Amino acid sequence: MRADKEYIIRMRRELHQIPELRYDLPKTLAVIRRELDAMGVPYTEEYGTSSIIATLNEGVGHKTIAIRADTDALPVQEETGLPFASTHPGMMHACGHDCHTAMLLGTVKLMKENADKINCCVKFVFQACEEGPSGAKRICNDGFMDTVDMIIGCHINPDKPAGAVLINKTCSNAGSHGFSIHLEGKSCHVARPHQGIDAIAMAVRVYSDIQIMRARELDPLEPIVIGIGEFHSGTAKNIVSGSAVMSGTIRSLRDETDKKVWARIEQIAKTVAEDMGGTASMEDLGYNPALINERNLIDEIEKSAIKVVGKDMVLEKPTSMGAEDFSHYTYRKPGAMFCLGVLPADGNYVPLHNSKMMVNEDVLDVTPNVFMQFVLDQMDK
Repeated sequence: MRADKEYIIRMRRELHQIPELRYDLPKTLAVIRRELDAMGVPYTEEYGTSSIIATLNEGVGHKTIAIRADTDALPVQEETGLPFASTHPGMMHACGHDCHTAMLLGTVKLMKENADKINCCVKFVFQACEEGPSGAKRICNDGFMDTVDMIIGCHINPDKPAGAVLINKTCSNAGSHGFSIHLEGKSCHVARPHQGIDAIAMAVRVYSDIQIMRARELDPLEPIVIGIGEFHSGTAKNIVSGSAVMSGTIRSLRDETDKKVWARIEQIAKTVAEDMGGTASMEDLGYNPALINERNLIDEIEKSAIKVVGKDMVLEKPTSMGAEDFSHYTYRKPGAMFCLGVLPADGNYVPLHNSKMMVNEDVLDVTPNVFMQFVLDQMDK
């Protein structure tokens, strides 16, 4: 029982050419529906938004295992030069979700062909919008996790040996909390600065105070990132700006740390604004908790992976400060995510979210084979 590598690669290349963003995925969803229909696997779109959940062996056995892949792309202009490069300007599968979707379709195909050997129900989650306001959260809010006993998933890593299965038994990914700070002052002519309230000056002070807070108020041994990635203010070179918006993200490994940092950023912004005669408010852009794999489940995935790739190809995955909304599932039911090394054969590593990111397609069948082995190992437990 082995996954169809040629099918997975073919699907990955088709999906790679039609990257779509967030919940706007008409072409991607059409491909998924087409393949599930061809396999004769039933599915529903009742959970979440622009997401599809297929079911195999409904009512079989005493356990239901969910397997998830994300389907959306990034607003990146592709520069790989691949013959199957993106045909959508300004969009690219630069985070490997084309691989994830293709691998899950390959998993459905493998399990459908061997359904009589699987003594449990398996649900395949094709989830939208991992890169934006969490698609996983919407699926969970619609009650999907009440229908399953556990959930597993896989993410590619282009910097790790091709075909290696990467396991993290502590904290796999940091939590991510997006925010915007809205600062309101009063515009005026630069020749009369005393008649206005400079929102840019306000923002500079807020930015500096956040960095001082990070350096002097938080434990230096605790991993945390506070990043400001956007700053918008001003309309002309000779006008004191009356408003400013700063947007960023908090990355931490604990909910308690996130709450503390959020409260301090809000306090800093409001204190600075009040001191300068302006106002400040915080906008919550969404929170994905840290991804902590359920220990027993990740141990079981490790055992299954060893059967597929051998002990020497099962490696430790370090904690990443990158976020993963798979954590919304693991907060509700036992869940675990492993990673697949896809370092290109020429050894040329380009990171995720980069316009030149490449993967080694020759190992994409490893993940479906691990999924299959895991289901066989767990179905009667």
